[in-house]
Amino acid sequence: MTEKPSSEKLENRIAELEEKIQKYSRQNQFFDLLISSLPGLFYLFDSDFFIHKWNKNVETVTGFTAEEIQSRHLFDLFTGEDLILIQKGIEETFLKGEATVEAVLNTTDGQKIPYYFTGASTTIENKHFLLGVGIDISKRKKAENALKESEALYRIFAERMTEGVILFHNFKILFANKAFTSMIGYKNPSDLIRKNIMDMIAEGFEVYFREMFEAIQNDICKERFFQARWRTTEEKEIWVEGRANLIKWKGERTVLLTARDITETKLIEISLQEETENLRRENVTLRSSIKDRYRLGEIIGKSKSMQVVYERILNAAASNANVVIYGESGTGKELVARAVHKMSRRSEKPFIAVNSSAIPDNLLESEFFGYKKGGFTGAHADHQGYLDRADGGTLFLDEVGDINPGLQAKLLRALEGGGYSPIGSSVVKQSDVRILSATHKNLMNQIKEGNMREDFFYRIHIIPIHLPPLRERKDDIPLLVEHFLKIYSYEKGLKQLSGQVMEELMQYDYPGNVRELQNIIQRYLAVKTIDFICRNDTGSPGKEKESDEVQKSMENSLHSNIGSMEKEMIRKALTEHRNNKSRAAEALGISRKTLSRKMKRLNL
Repeated sequence: MTEKPSSEKLENRIAELEEKIQKYSRQNQFFDLLISSLPGLFYLFDSDFFIHKWNKNVETVTGFTAEEIQSRHLFDLFTGEDLILIQKGIEETFLKGEATVEAVLNTTDGQKIPYYFTGASTTIENKHFLLGVGIDISKRKKAENALKESEALYRIFAERMTEGVILFHNFKILFANKAFTSMIGYKNPSDLIRKNIMDMIAEGFEVYFREMFEAIQNDICKERFFQARWRTTEEKEIWVEGRANLIKWKGERTVLLTARDITETKLIEISLQEETENLRRENVTLRSSIKDRYRLGEIIGKSKSMQVVYERILNAAASNANVVIYGESGTGKELVARAVHKMSRRSEKPFIAVNSSAIPDNLLESEFFGYKKGGFTGAHADHQGYLDRADGGTLFLDEVGDINPGLQAKLLRALEGGGYSPIGSSVVKQSDVRILSATHKNLMNQIKEGNMREDFFYRIHIIPIHLPPLRERKDDIPLLVEHFLKIYSYEKGLKQLSGQVMEELMQYDYPGNVRELQNIIQRYLAVKTIDFICRNDTGSPGKEKESDEVQKSMENSLHSNIGSMEKEMIRKALTEHRNNKSRAAEALGISRKTLSRKMKRLNL
């Protein structure tokens, strides 16, 4: 027989149940509050599409009251393609456990709102339910549509432009219009997508374009103008002119390039330039005819190798291209640079010579670009740099191979139109300079060793001039000796050397080249002795060989040799000028009266 529970126990049991009911009630209130305050649409419905739970936003957005929501079918909120997407999304959720879908929801007041729906399925007491959230994506859709419309507008604009238009990032083409496609030789713009633009640049312009595009994409400059040769699909080269700008495209730093084919115009321009330069070259050749082919400016020599140098100088003077002069120390590289400058169209502008190896590395930038007062400690006044002083003229970089790669990059940017700023100044300046360089080093080896930038080399190395050492043009020694004697014996009159001394001068190899010969002649005039610093063999010119009497005898014997040479030169000048004494005298650099006197003395 079971014992009946006491009234006290029964009361306690009832109290516990009431407490649990209150607890569950509080929890339900909390979850109801949480659900009602959720952003977007919250909903819970079963497999029969009966809605069990929703938040206040469902009523607000749809326009249905709580009673109407219970009586309306879920699918009443969607039509057409959106209804199909929702049905498939629900089926997928009950089948796979979760799904997402975008669809347009219809409200009672006729609005159509795009929503992003996400749902997950669950089972409670053997009954299937779908729990979901809908988020309003109207703003995102508007932004997407605006972007699409903007992109479509730009595409239409680009397609109708007569100029070629392309967009590229990291050298890969993202967009091309029909004008550019046709210009390069392709049939469809889509054929250009993802192609490397560098494959279209003609040989010789790759370094320039790579530097230009990298400068734009790295925000070194916002815009660059270019004019260069490109290759078509048929390997035909065309001249292209245009601009490259940095823009934002789909979140990426992208280069916008506009271009047009200027081949016909450029060929006419080149033809006119060549014609002008040919006329200028003829003019320069006429101007350089003094002393026939025995000298050009301050450069002296009649050997074949020097004739080649003269021709290169004349060609360089007739153009505006940059020049590199190669040669050993003492060969006269600066004389060549000055000759090019004096016979060029920049002759009336400054010639600024810079010995690159003599400037400390920490002063190179301030010397080239200048500085403002207060730009650094010790900068007590504004200082013009070499680029400022050479503006419009010529900048001669002696020992260019000693300039460090960092300064090379800055010089390259300044030379290509990117400008430069003096130290302590934010003002970007431009300088129109022609670069003439000189070096005794092999610049290609400098590139391989990492001491010279390849792009800087190709910028300055347009016309190379190779100066031969004196040991390879010994035929020029008598002319050089005569020249130096005239310069340094002005107080005592022109000196003449004996045949033996001249023979010694001809046999020596001159490691110091023309500069060493010049010093030897100066010493001879001062101490009456031919002294070769780098040679001291027994019986060689390293010792004092000649007494004043012997030397005088030697000089007398040389006099007859020089007289024979002088006679031959006068005869040749008279022959070339058909015995016109005035023109012959002018060609020889003497007066007509002096010519007549010499002809009488030489029995001509």
